[in-house]
Amino acid sequence: MLFALATAASFAATSPNSVHAPLVDAAIRAHVASAVGVADHDVEVRSNGLGATFACGPTAVLELEASPMEAYRRFVNLRLSGEERGETCADLRVRAEVVVWQEAPVAAVATRSGETVRLVTRRVERHRVQGTPVDPTRGPFVAVGPLQEGAPVTQARVRTVPDWKSGSTVDLVAGNSGITVRTTGRLLADARSGDTVRVANPATGTVVVGVITADGVVRAQGAER
Repeated sequence: MLFALATAASFAATSPNSVHAPLVDAAIRAHVASAVGVADHDVEVRSNGLGATFACGPTAVLELEASPMEAYRRFVNLRLSGEERGETCADLRVRAEVVVWQEAPVAAVATRSGETVRLVTRRVERHRVQGTPVDPTRGPFVAVGPLQEGAPVTQARVRTVPDWKSGSTVDLVAGNSGITVRTTGRLLADARSGDTVRVANPATGTVVVGVITADGVVRAQGAER
């Protein structure tokens, strides 16, 4: 991916631990923002990777290129080329330290395994989010291991608290042609409202498949033999 930049007059100074080169910082920021699909202000260049004074002046046009496999997770390998007044002023390979910020659900307080997780949404460093963040509207969630305060909460680190636990007694409703039969059954797995579930029917010795509603009624769709 290439990104061209004509001027650096309005950009802030470079991040610590790298050579002062606002033009390079601005180009890296814009390149990463475009590659990841975020706004420029969500990208922080902590180091531009330059180990020597940058030869290009403030009117140079820069181009940045990254491998198609680049993950943009923190340290980014880039080829940096620059042209000024018709002449090449840079042809470098740099390893920049770049942080992409994103909104993500995190643990509001330290949480032990088995405890319900209280979520808040904060701006976090993208490389700290290992996996798919949970959808807070699908909670509540229980931690499957300890979570530190502020830790991003991903699907692998929690399990959803079920509306009904395996073994719960539910109302089983079946029928057709205007005839409805209602009995009780035993849920064979944890479930949430709207899930397709399997229910043991002790009256017939069969397992019935159906959808469980918000009031705990399973409307049978068929029986397993």
